[in-house]
Amino acid sequence: MLFSSPAFAADGDKAPVVATADKPSAKADEDNKVAILKLLANKNSGRGVREGAQKALDGTAEDRVQFLKVGLAEQQLMDDRVRVTQIYGAGGPAVKDAAKAALQGSPDDIRRFLEKGQYDARLNDDRLRTTQIMSAGGPAVKEAAKKALRGTPGDVRHFLEVGQHEARAKDKAAEEAAKGKPTGDKGTKPSAEPSAKPSTGSAKPSTAGNGSATAGATPKPSVGTEAAGSGTGGRMAETGTDSSVPWVAGGAAVALVAGGGLVLAARRRRASAER
Repeated sequence: MLFSSPAFAADGDKAPVVATADKPSAKADEDNKVAILKLLANKNSGRGVREGAQKALDGTAEDRVQFLKVGLAEQQLMDDRVRVTQIYGAGGPAVKDAAKAALQGSPDDIRRFLEKGQYDARLNDDRLRTTQIMSAGGPAVKEAAKKALRGTPGDVRHFLEVGQHEARAKDKAAEEAAKGKPTGDKGTKPSAEPSAKPSTGSAKPSTAGNGSATAGATPKPSVGTEAAGSGTGGRMAETGTDSSVPWVAGGAAVALVAGGGLVLAARRRRASAER
């Protein structure tokens, strides 16, 4: 928050000339009234100055002389101290330090603070704040802050009031765009690998001797080793049209017939013995 300087300092006005006699002339009193009316019309006049000026204007010619000679300076100092206190409450570290020093000094120190010191201190605070925002911001914020710091005090103030928010919006938009964009192989389907085909009747069993099979040849299992398994991991038969299947099926049928004959013969011998 900035506050204007005292009325006379701001407008370059000089203190009004008042009559030194105990009772001013009519011409001098008219000049004093004009001076007081200027104070009331000045937008930079503080509350104390306005109240004192209005009271003097409504009083006697002597009251107007007393206000312009003594009361104006007193009321102006009170208003200036109020302004400095308000600036102190709303300022940053540098502004607070400068305002405190002014309040502890002379009326001239207070006036210098209002006319110039507050602006210098505020610029220091603004530059410090801009540097802090830059260190914590994204790419767009950093770029805008650097540009402001290289510019005028107005550029720094514009960054704090407007620019930083616009730059943050750019960084946020870039971040959201990056999140929505597929990266790498994300979102693509992997190429389908050919599935293994089931073995058919043409699959060749491995030989019992060396675990390998001659390409294109269908090995014929021997009668002795096929039934016993021979302990070499040889396979008895494969499904499908393997040539060993008929042999196995035929062997099983012969064994079944032979077994049935033996059972029948045994029953006949038992029946003959009982007779």
